[in-house]
Amino acid sequence: MKFIDFLEKVIPKKFKAKEIIITGNVLEEIYLKALAINIATSYIASGFCKCEFKVYENSKEVKNKDYFKLNYSPNVNETASKFWFKVVKKMLCEKEALVIESNGNLYCADSYTPEEFPMLGDKYKNIKLGSLTLNKTYNANEVFIFKLEDEDIKKLIDGFYSSLGKVLSHAMDQYKRSNQEKYKLKIASVKAGDEDFNKEFEEIIKKQLSEFLNNDKAVYPEFEGYELTSLSANTKISSKDSKDIIELKKVIFDTIGQTYKLPKSLLDGNITNLNEVIRSIITFSIDPLATTVSQELSRKKGYDYWSKGNYVAVDTSTVNHIDTFDVAEKIDKLIASGALCVDEIREAIGKQPLGTDFSTTHWITKNYDTAENSLKGGENNEQ
Repeated sequence: MKFIDFLEKVIPKKFKAKEIIITGNVLEEIYLKALAINIATSYIASGFCKCEFKVYENSKEVKNKDYFKLNYSPNVNETASKFWFKVVKKMLCEKEALVIESNGNLYCADSYTPEEFPMLGDKYKNIKLGSLTLNKTYNANEVFIFKLEDEDIKKLIDGFYSSLGKVLSHAMDQYKRSNQEKYKLKIASVKAGDEDFNKEFEEIIKKQLSEFLNNDKAVYPEFEGYELTSLSANTKISSKDSKDIIELKKVIFDTIGQTYKLPKSLLDGNITNLNEVIRSIITFSIDPLATTVSQELSRKKGYDYWSKGNYVAVDTSTVNHIDTFDVAEKIDKLIASGALCVDEIREAIGKQPLGTDFSTTHWITKNYDTAENSLKGGENNEQ
């Protein structure tokens, strides 16, 4: 993938990446910042895509058309994973995501123009879906707006990077200058007054020098009157270590990771406590998203609809990978205590429910008893 194509994906659509002129260290700075944000937000979005959208009617879980739409196919072109990945990325990178419903399908807008009306409800126009721009202006109650509480997260990152980026740029310049090969071209004095010298230098000598210095394997033809000498071999030029640059890159990744509430070890790539890392991501990054999405999906049809037990809940318990054999002992305890039935356990570990009388019955071992009976037993034993 070309870098300009990468920029088009991570930079908001209102900026045209192909119109951006980037040179030198500016490109490296943009790349590091965009890369860190892309990695951090992709972790969160990928985790959210593993969540299950549970639909409730009259306070009972159902698997109707809405369930299919939210978990499998929001529209004819996208799977649910692709759709929600896009929605979450927009929430994290662009503060909010706008989703419209048309003919029973859900679409995440690539761009739109909001008009604020605090009392009457906002309006949204110029909604763009891919190459299609909708003529209709939508009211607030006709769209889903998924918006994070922290609206200034992008501004915080930009503000932090505006200062640190200068330090990084300076470190890169120092590194390059300190490790460049430097040469001296000695020219005979007779050439100094030659009127054709400048033209000769531009067309022949400068071109030959450039090819010689920029290629791994090259031969420089030294003509009479010219002498090329390496300054690096005769002078003490310190080779600046790249440790400073590596440390600055680490600071960028760590800070952006903290901004998105991700564990430090996740972006470092040095994960030794995977379960704790996943729990942290779910608790501080994915759960807030799930709450926001659940509330927005549930509130649009109004209080009367919700009060009858009709709502949508995003279940984040499916994010963590569960190995059946690792949790076998815990499964036994959950069934033996009557907390869950066999089918509920099977669903939790990603297995198909059996749907039998046995699997839907709650079981309990004889070891469990009421506190009242236990106290009676204790008194009898003392007698």
